[in-house]
Amino acid sequence: GSNMKDYRTIVVPVDGSDNSKRAVEHAVTIASTVGASLTLVYVANIVSVISNFDQIPNASGYVTEQVALDMEEEGKKILDAVTANIPDSVTVGEAFEVGSPGPAILSVAKKNNADLIVMGSRGLGPLKGLFMGSVSSFVVTHAACPVMIVK
Repeated sequence: GSNMKDYRTIVVPVDGSDNSKRAVEHAVTIASTVGASLTLVYVANIVSVISNFDQIPNASGYVTEQVALDMEEEGKKILDAVTANIPDSVTVGEAFEVGSPGPAILSVAKKNNADLIVMGSRGLGPLKGLFMGSVSSFVVTHAACPVMIVK
């Protein structure tokens, strides 16, 4: 079995919600205790946003592209704001992903050889937030590493 000392890389999905801020705080505590680094992930769930544009006449590729750019800007702002609050002693990386939150989080975890995923249990609802219960349960079910759910 592994103990906490084996944690080198901790992946933390963020969405700007209070719930995800608490997850980050937990992750920072663990990281500073065991000397692990953090990778923050923001997932732009563009599909859920685009589907709201069905009502717009002549929704062109431009709309889609503009939404993607806005979401990326929003995501980077959230990532930078979270990073700014993390002590300098903890190494932090940022990942911006577009797609379905569950699989996107797992993909980042795999790419970074994550030893632990720390995430909130809920967020701001399907459009704003990433942490719908379904996402955390998907991640728990499919992750290759331990997952800590912060309430």
